[in-house]
Amino acid sequence: MKYKIIWSKDAGDEFIEIISWYKYNAGKNTAQRIYAKINSQIKKLKDMPGMGKQVQVLKDIGVHDYRQIVQDNWIIYYKVEEQSINIISVIDGRRNLEEILYKKIIDGKIK
Repeated sequence: MKYKIIWSKDAGDEFIEIISWYKYNAGKNTAQRIYAKINSQIKKLKDMPGMGKQVQVLKDIGVHDYRQIVQDNWIIYYKVEEQSINIISVIDGRRNLEEILYKKIIDGKIK
């Protein structure tokens, strides 16, 4: 069964922000290469939704439904539903991930 990929508004905005930053600071070719790498990982989820590992920082506080895939410096957070993969966030792994995830919990974006 192929799963449908659904992007949250936050994840879409974050992905655009990452690609835009690289386009402006490293050039169009670099931005396109990074876009392709991240997008390739997300497309794999259609057939292999369990390929990511559980998010330890969330697991530690009792939230077990979220998984992550690491692609170079970027982390893709997602939740597997019955027939869909919900992309929750795309974050540069060099940022403070715990702070970002806790803020999403507080804002009700991760339950």
